[in-house]
Amino acid sequence: MSNTPSASPSCSNGVQELPALVFLGPPGTYSHQAAFDDFGDSVHYVAKQTIAGVFESLSSELPFGIIPQENSTNGSVIETYNLLRCEVVGRDSFVRGETNMPIEHSLVVRQNVKIEDIEHVLSHEQALGQCKAFLKGFLPRASLVPTDSTASAARALLNPPSEGFDPLKSAAICSTVVTSLFPGLEVLHTNIQDGESNTTRFYIVSYGADVRVPWKTPPTYQKRALIRLLPDRDSVAWDSSRAIKALNIPISRIDRRPSPYSTTFHDVYFLEVYAEGGKESDTTWFDSVNQAVERLRQAGLESTVLGIW
Repeated sequence: MSNTPSASPSCSNGVQELPALVFLGPPGTYSHQAAFDDFGDSVHYVAKQTIAGVFESLSSELPFGIIPQENSTNGSVIETYNLLRCEVVGRDSFVRGETNMPIEHSLVVRQNVKIEDIEHVLSHEQALGQCKAFLKGFLPRASLVPTDSTASAARALLNPPSEGFDPLKSAAICSTVVTSLFPGLEVLHTNIQDGESNTTRFYIVSYGADVRVPWKTPPTYQKRALIRLLPDRDSVAWDSSRAIKALNIPISRIDRRPSPYSTTFHDVYFLEVYAEGGKESDTTWFDSVNQAVERLRQAGLESTVLGIW
């Protein structure tokens, strides 16, 4: 990869300390690369073991984070949407932007391990899902082992997580950059993802809605917002037409997850909306979103703005 981030977080040598950005670690994950591509040396990078760890660590000391939201091959990142259900999102923490990154997976092993030796393949569940065709064709009998991240899968090959784990019979699906970060690993196969356009979209999150995001280059994407909707807990089904009519803003996507607060089979919905034509000013777009949420509340729908960007 070009502009590969270093294994250790960057630190400021100047008078003013750089703001911290939390990512799904360890160093070498796609989250780390995507963050570095957009923020470069403008932030101090802090790795967390899980996506939940990124969310939970957001604070005045760790004001920014990056989380994977969706992959073009394997769909929405369930862990991210489960976390977006939490009340702290939209109250303390907010989505402040987005970035897309093409994902090229590789099969990585300890040096001198051959493909016929591999009995177990480790990676994040999203990466395993993005490489189904390769796994079916080359490693149909291998067991698939989910890990917290792609880079933690690579690291496990060098630091076995248990006594019964045999790193000489295992491989990791991850980025080629891990071979420069973790000596002792080598790439066995490259570009093993399903399809040539495999891309992951990430949300940029922050602690507080007003803190300035330190982009390396300010993005120029279409204005968007994310709204969480919790229908009436006593209703049998969600009347989507009522919500869409009250919202009266173009909707680009609707996601749903089981509601943690309601009775069985009641869901919480996530509506991502956008400014039609993209000509609205930041202030006008902010007002439009908040007015739409007020209309939803007047229609009896519990609604929260999770982010405007």
